[in-house]
Formats: sequence, C-alpha cells, structure tokens
Amino acid sequence: MDLDKLTGTSDMKKVKDMKGNPLLLFVNAWSIGMTLERNQGLKLAEFSRN
Repeated sequence: MDLDKLTGTSDMKKVKDMKGNPLLLFVNAWSIGMTLERNQGLKLAEFSRN
C-alpha cells in the first residue's frame, strides 16, 4: 500500500525505519481501528509496545 494514499487519523505518524520500511505510529487502539476501517485490505503487524 502506498503510504501517501493511506487515510489515517490526525494523531497517526508515518515514518520509515532505518532500512526504509514504512512504519505507522499510533497513540491508542481507537486510532488503529479507524485507520484499518478507512483502508480496506490494510494489514498491520505490531512492532513494539510500551
């Protein structure tokens, strides 16, 4: 999926890791759910959690 075309929430951040892979950062579960709802077919994998 093209990150530029991704519809997220205002608190979501689009970044890249040190290898250039896309990462999406979320502040809460609601933001994740809204992003998944707005982008049919988007699959997310958890990277890290505090």
